[in-house]
Amino acid sequence: MFVLAGGSPFGFAASRTRPRDSGIVGEVRIAPTCPVERPGKVCERPYQATITIRREPTHALVTRVQSSATGHFRIALAPGRYLLIPQNGRPYPRSLPQIATVHSHRYTAVRISYDSGIR
Repeated sequence: MFVLAGGSPFGFAASRTRPRDSGIVGEVRIAPTCPVERPGKVCERPYQATITIRREPTHALVTRVQSSATGHFRIALAPGRYLLIPQNGRPYPRSLPQIATVHSHRYTAVRISYDSGIR
């Protein structure tokens, strides 16, 4: 029998991929959504957006995720620090990047807020 590098006769080791039990769960909102805010009227709503996720401190691209129409997203990630970069419009809507730390066996909750530009 001839065995190649990797310990397998096919040249690769058997892969055991387990679903990750850690990552980021997020909510994306946009505000204001009305020109005049009145008491009892909510001027904020869910927002569908693309978020680029990069590893900290190297800034290596990990993935991009899109929030749903209800403004939610969930992405499985290995434990570590991540930079979340919301895709901005020109000039609006816009949001700021933020750091999220993912711990083993947990999902980290984040909220991404967009400024709609309505004044």
